[in-house]
Amino acid sequence: MGGMREARPGYRLMLLFFALGVLQAAVLLGLEAWRSHALSRSIAALEAENRALWAEVRSLRAEVAQADDPAYLEALVRSQLGWVRKDEILYARKPH
Repeated sequence: MGGMREARPGYRLMLLFFALGVLQAAVLLGLEAWRSHALSRSIAALEAENRALWAEVRSLRAEVAQADDPAYLEALVRSQLGWVRKDEILYARKPH
């Protein structure tokens, strides 16, 4: 019975619980870090989509603003539908 005493079983059990608690805390912190990173990526993707949609809204609003212009409407009908006036002849070009 020298100067060293064996650790009592209660201390070993407490040490095991402490180690498991530290391990659980590390896992939970890792999961929260991963979740935070995933949320950041989702936020960035949604912000990019939002910017693209607002650009489309601005473009459509500009097109609506031009809808009252007769010259714009005539140009639109001529280019998209191929309309011609009575005294004009439409020549179709072969695609290259």
